[in-house]
Amino acid sequence: MALFSAGVLAPAPAVGKPIVVESPPVDGSAAGGTSRTSPVAEEACSFRHPICVHGGSSTLGVLDALEGAWDTGVVLGVPLPGSFDAWMTPGPSRSAIRSRDVLSHRDRVHAFSVIDSRLVASCSLDFVCARELYTASALEATPSIDDGTLRSEATALARLAVPCALIDTGVFQSHPDRALVDTHVAPHYIEGASIFFSWLDDAFAKEPGHFITASWAFVDTKTASDFDWATEPDVFDVVRESLKDALHPSSTLDDVLGELAVVRALSFEPAPPLAWDVAWPTVARTLASPEGVSETGAAYVRVDTKGHKPGAHLRVDASWEEHAKLRWAVVKLDAQGHELARYPATVAQKATEAHVQIVDVDDASALLVVVTNVGNWTHPFDPDDEVWEPHGWLLTIAAE
Repeated sequence: MALFSAGVLAPAPAVGKPIVVESPPVDGSAAGGTSRTSPVAEEACSFRHPICVHGGSSTLGVLDALEGAWDTGVVLGVPLPGSFDAWMTPGPSRSAIRSRDVLSHRDRVHAFSVIDSRLVASCSLDFVCARELYTASALEATPSIDDGTLRSEATALARLAVPCALIDTGVFQSHPDRALVDTHVAPHYIEGASIFFSWLDDAFAKEPGHFITASWAFVDTKTASDFDWATEPDVFDVVRESLKDALHPSSTLDDVLGELAVVRALSFEPAPPLAWDVAWPTVARTLASPEGVSETGAAYVRVDTKGHKPGAHLRVDASWEEHAKLRWAVVKLDAQGHELARYPATVAQKATEAHVQIVDVDDASALLVVVTNVGNWTHPFDPDDEVWEPHGWLLTIAAE
């Protein structure tokens, strides 16, 4: 049973992800460098929190931003580290594991961050500092977390901490067919994917940020090897267990992903592209998917109702490849694109076809057919797979 009454996620049922340990720079070089020159002379440490910033001429500005992020992190429930070091270098900001905590009975590490020294005091600097602090915090608490989930969730928390920051969601929205945490799509895709975790947090958390931070608390792994992290359970395992009955009795993560696909089309900006945008069919018409849909991805077909006969019905027949677990729904839209009604398709166990009939379209400006790939029938979605097979589909629409 999900523990949302307490604002906490339920633990998932409990192999390997490579253990990556990087060295912080000591001379302004990039993270992972091995230079043996003298340490930088400039550093600033906080009197309020266990934070130190090394290198660069604006350490005080970065320290101030990190202190603010730390204060907000306490409110958001972030498992902040026992101590935190940030190095300033002229390059992309990032966080990495520095060393493993060999005394812990569970997987725990010490992490550090690199902050781009080219950033000046601004909303952008505050956001980057918050994101990297929360990324390092998550790495310390759950080092087995996959990169896509880590970066997306840390970004979502940083958006709460620094609401003035602008997030590029365009790349994410322009690839609705890809997996939510796919790090191989394009630059800024994972940054935009943070809106998925923000949506989950808004919908299901009792307190801002606590859905995300509670998911880290239950990703409790114990690695026996020195070469690979044990990657089960992962964040999606925790979320899967915790979202049982969240939307309605007997609902699952599959239902939540289907809801997300509709919200993503109607509420997120910019709107995702349509696989097809067609006129009202005067004769039956079959449409093929331009691209396959990966697990947790979605595709959209818009049917304009202009020209339909009064009282006309629309029959929607879908079929798809074996092994894929697809969810289908038809959303009736008004002239402003707002939802008037929704007609989900009932899909039998391991079925490869679905059917929906819309019996009243007179008040609709358009019908939006939404297909969501919620995984496959043999095993649940695993963010550590990194490569998710896309599946194609066929859609036949006919007026009756």
